[in-house]
Amino acid sequence: MEGAQQTTSGLIDRENATIAELLTRFLNLVKLAASPVEEGATKEVAAAQAFEMECESSALVRASEDLLQLTRELKELWLFGPLRGIKEGEGEGKMDEDSIKVGEMVEALLKKTSGTA
Repeated sequence: MEGAQQTTSGLIDRENATIAELLTRFLNLVKLAASPVEEGATKEVAAAQAFEMECESSALVRASEDLLQLTRELKELWLFGPLRGIKEGEGEGKMDEDSIKVGEMVEALLKKTSGTA
């Protein structure tokens, strides 16, 4: 997150591009794995196909890592501010007051029930 705040549409575009990359790489791997080996194929042809599958596999892993990086960035944005909603998190002091009141009410109820038993 290089300084500038990222826009929602930019993040969605990045997600869509990464998912498209994942699907493309997976499709290419399936096509390579399903392609029939020609009769009398040389070792060079087999080596070229193996190399191509290796390249597609590493590209698939790289696209997965990019998607994981995006989710980490989204979590950071959500936790540290820019993705919070308008006025979200401004009433945090009120929550503390409310929890104290609830605690007092529970204690009063416990005293009542233990006093009547």
